[in-house]
Amino acid sequence: MNVITDLADGSPAAARAAKGAAPREAALWVVFAVCAVLAALPAGQEVPLPAPALGAAALLLGRVSGRDTLMAGALALLTAGYPAVAVLGGATVTHGFVAAASAVVFAVLPWLLGRYLRRRAEAASFGWRRAELLEREHDLVAERERLRERARIAEEMHDSLGHELSLIVVRAGAMQVGPDYGEAELRDAAGELRAGAAAAVERLQEIIGILRETGDPLAGEPLGQGVGELVDRARGAGMDIGLRGGDRLADAPEPVRRALARAVQEALTNAAKHAPGAAVTVRVEREAGVGWAVRVGNGPAPRGGPIGAGVSGGRGLAGLAERLRPLGGAVEAGPRADGGFEVWARVPAGAAPGRAGGAGAAELASRFAAAQRRALRAAVLAPAALLAALAAVWLGYYGYVSANAVLAPAEFDRLRVGQEQARVEAVLPPMSMLDPPAERGGAPAGDARCRFYRSELTWPGAATTAYRLCFADGRLAVKETVPVGTRTEGGAR
Repeated sequence: MNVITDLADGSPAAARAAKGAAPREAALWVVFAVCAVLAALPAGQEVPLPAPALGAAALLLGRVSGRDTLMAGALALLTAGYPAVAVLGGATVTHGFVAAASAVVFAVLPWLLGRYLRRRAEAASFGWRRAELLEREHDLVAERERLRERARIAEEMHDSLGHELSLIVVRAGAMQVGPDYGEAELRDAAGELRAGAAAAVERLQEIIGILRETGDPLAGEPLGQGVGELVDRARGAGMDIGLRGGDRLADAPEPVRRALARAVQEALTNAAKHAPGAAVTVRVEREAGVGWAVRVGNGPAPRGGPIGAGVSGGRGLAGLAERLRPLGGAVEAGPRADGGFEVWARVPAGAAPGRAGGAGAAELASRFAAAQRRALRAAVLAPAALLAALAAVWLGYYGYVSANAVLAPAEFDRLRVGQEQARVEAVLPPMSMLDPPAERGGAPAGDARCRFYRSELTWPGAATTAYRLCFADGRLAVKETVPVGTRTEGGAR
């Protein structure tokens, strides 16, 4: 189990925190709903008084609530509902666009900002918790590796001691079947036998000492010997052995040299046990770009002795195969045509022990960082895109209304004060100006109502002239020109 993934799945502490935050989130939803309704009511201000409170509630909801889908739906309803309410309440279309922009500024933008702050806080909290859990996981992995290494060393006790004891058997066999020894020869042979036994005991003490250590697992070869040293020791014990290509392992990585040395050791142990006195050949092979291999073969046992199955204690070659597997290697063993036995171990080029990585934690951290970047982009781009869309729609609408609010100067000149309103409206364009000039002329008499028309279609803010027509009691009461832009001339007609 990877404890890092618990961070994303939800821990008990996270569940308790979420439970404690539920009442606060519910209260914020109530405040947000009340402010949203109050802000939609006409209050006579360009910016309704509840709008700042609405923005604060949206900011806090984005900061503490993870109900993004629900909030996105509510904000879409506000953005579309505010202008509809304004227009249905008698406001102009211009005021409807202003209401939609207000929803973006006072609701959408604060919520997205709060959402980004929440994502950033989650990423920061994740970083600290991830560091703590990584430390715990590292300790667990280290302890597991120590236990695994202890098991490996316990297994190697069989191989190492078996090899040493096999050499003792070879020496003892040589003393038994050899020619008559004199006192000096027997003393020398007994000394070698004693030295071999002492080496075996020393090896056993070394391994037991290693098993009692609590430090890092061993990284080196337990025997501290290479292929050449193993062959020399076996030859010194009286084994008839030859080595070919021993220098071909010089450029091999350390794990490869250790693994192949273990293969040679196991093969020599098998030969000493099952074919004592047989000639043994160790051959090291190296093929560029392919890998390394060792072949250890022995001839038939003297006096017709049988060749064993090649498995020492039932674990030697099987354990060797397990050792070579992480390196991508393999081991094969079997009888030869001449009645002997051969062990062949190979390791491919580029072999390296596998390592357990923390890809899951790195991937989770990457997802948190990506979510934070997406939240920041949304906080900046979403309101900008909404406002840009509103501006584009407004400009299109403004252009359409302006094109349908142009009163030709000739038609304006033919109008007369006192003329019936029905006859005047017959020649007027279908729409009036959305943006009447700031200088609107004198106040109309009584309850007269005024309209403004363009004299020509121009860009907003361009210097031109607008026409003001006021109606009272069913007749044209006021007819005058009003400057638009930088032009200042004009007057009543």
